Amino acid sequence: MQKIKAFFFLVTAITIAVTFAGGVAFAAEVTRVDTHEGHVYIDQGKEAGFVFGAEVCFYSFTGEKITCGDVRQTSASYAMVRVNNRLAKLIKKGMKATIKTAESD
Repeated sequence: MQKIKAFFFLVTAITIAVTFAGGVAFAAEVTRVDTHEGHVYIDQGKEAGFVFGAEVCFYSFTGEKITCGDVRQTSASYAMVRVNNRLAKLIKKGMKATIKTAESD
């Protein structure tokens, strides 16, 4: 009986968390940049919402938007984003990356 109660409690908690997390923009940090290919690697993956095809925007240390790109490769712990290789030269390790949402436009 306790296992059933624990299961229903867990399902309820997950449902509530998913409902309220819909408008939250997840943030990640740049770990590596390949300027020749235009690949930017971030320290978050599928579990944080960085799924294949999602649009990700990069911000400077002062908070200015640099560029946006699409996720081309992802795993549970990292994602690779393809951006314009000329603009990739402006992105540095440690900068912030967030999923582009309607509110962030």
